[in-house]
Amino acid sequence: MAILAGTNEISPQRYLDNVKYLASDELKGRGNDEPELDKAAHFIEAQFKACGLQPANSANGTYFQKYSAIVGVEMGQGNRLAGYTFGKDFSPLGISDSGKFSGTVAFAGYGISWPPHYDDYAGIDVTGKVVLALRGTPNQSKGFSTKAALVEKVLTAKAKGAVALLLVNSESSDDRLRSFQSDAVIEHLGLPVFHVTRRVADKLLSPARLEDLQAAIDKDFSNHSVVLTSRVVGEADIVRRSRGIANVAGELPGSDAHLKDQTIIFGAHYDHLGLGGRDSLAPDQFGQIHHGADDNASGTAGVIELACALRNVPHRRTLVFLAFSGEELGLFGSAAYVKSPLVPLEKTEAMLNMDMIGRVKDHKLFIGDVGTAAEFQSILEEEAKDSNLKIEYSKTGTDSSDHLSFALKQVPSLFFFSGLHADYHKPSDTWDKIDAQSAAEVLRLVERVALHLDKLADAPKFVKVQEPPRPVGGGGGGYGPWFGSIPDMGDSENGVKFADVRAGSPAEKAGLKAGDVMVAWNGRAIKNLYDFTHELQDSKVGDKVTVTVMRGGAKVTAEVTLMARP
Repeated sequence: MAILAGTNEISPQRYLDNVKYLASDELKGRGNDEPELDKAAHFIEAQFKACGLQPANSANGTYFQKYSAIVGVEMGQGNRLAGYTFGKDFSPLGISDSGKFSGTVAFAGYGISWPPHYDDYAGIDVTGKVVLALRGTPNQSKGFSTKAALVEKVLTAKAKGAVALLLVNSESSDDRLRSFQSDAVIEHLGLPVFHVTRRVADKLLSPARLEDLQAAIDKDFSNHSVVLTSRVVGEADIVRRSRGIANVAGELPGSDAHLKDQTIIFGAHYDHLGLGGRDSLAPDQFGQIHHGADDNASGTAGVIELACALRNVPHRRTLVFLAFSGEELGLFGSAAYVKSPLVPLEKTEAMLNMDMIGRVKDHKLFIGDVGTAAEFQSILEEEAKDSNLKIEYSKTGTDSSDHLSFALKQVPSLFFFSGLHADYHKPSDTWDKIDAQSAAEVLRLVERVALHLDKLADAPKFVKVQEPPRPVGGGGGGYGPWFGSIPDMGDSENGVKFADVRAGSPAEKAGLKAGDVMVAWNGRAIKNLYDFTHELQDSKVGDKVTVTVMRGGAKVTAEVTLMARP
């Protein structure tokens, strides 16, 4: 693809050309575990060079900030279930952990524990046993959906003391083994998990039959869980693969001798879902290219376009342009940046993040995190008054994009977002649905805001917004009571590190602090964010829980009284 040199104008056509390439079949969805991500990174580098940007990584003189991340999950060669045939009778799932197991089998219905509403684990002790459970929910009831996710079933079985989990399809007409990659998670959930056929389940249940037990549960949601006489021996062999990936960073140095060491950052993530996987919202289309035109070729092309447009525009402060990898893994790229910033964070005056700006509908634009600097609201209103955009402002915004990493480090941040749509995280998010003219209008607003910030005599001061953020993925009903910590997405091994603790929250009232690493909840180990979320979902408002954190190498225990979400 031709690379166009920088000009002073936002070009909708150049913008769309870059979206087309980034969302092309050639780049195969820019998955973090695929070589096409590197191809996308080099394309962005070439664009930065053509637009006259200097390398922002002064340590090695390149446009790349490399870091290592767990990017994928593979099936090893040692998966076995004694007496059964791999690929025909059973297969490991991508949510599984590695490990040998043996034990008596316990049938636990649908593997759901949600007292007092419904509890398949009531009346049985599965400690040291292998749990056999149905996928789905009793009678396909949607009321159980928050407790029926496969990850939740795994964590529930682990919390109940199981040594492994065997899952079986609830649809008698479909006994196909589930795709390994369709439910892969990069975190260690701590339990071997196999998918087995209904034939295997019937053999383990004999003389009972799965069909009869399932029908009895579905009829009136009664409990038919039982410890069986059968035993199984097996081993799960799962490999979580690490690789080096990179953020791409370029800069336009400032012209003012006193201000050029201060920076304004333009950011967007360039990775997407590759060929699908667990985060795809079209699981039946696994293996198809998830093009990610709006998410987030649109934002990446926007960063490139702003770099070209601002090349010859006078500015006193240095402008840094960042394209992040690893966002779809959990903000890995931006977390790596703020952990080892190319420009000191105390010299970073603002971060302007663009994530999905390519499908503005009815001129509506969402701008989040406006409350992180006192000046933001008035600046935005002034710079937007002559545009056709109808802006919805939020003091916080959403936890699910890269500006969060900066806000947690007390960098004033803004989030530009044109909204979700039916093609989100599906192969159908293609370049032909991008509205380049409206996206160019968003970019002109971002440009004006940045230049307004550049003209300020004093840098904006960070404001810690007291309003709790929205949970990742939307509403808060399924997230249990309020605890009040914000996880550090870039540091989640062997516990959950708190990037911040909300003022007035139960965590703060209990004396917990930013930097603490939660390692236990009521005596149960917390290895990752999944463990923490599971415990929180199983708790109620008013519960007093004992939390253990590591603080400066020492264990600190606190009693936290959970509250209703504000």
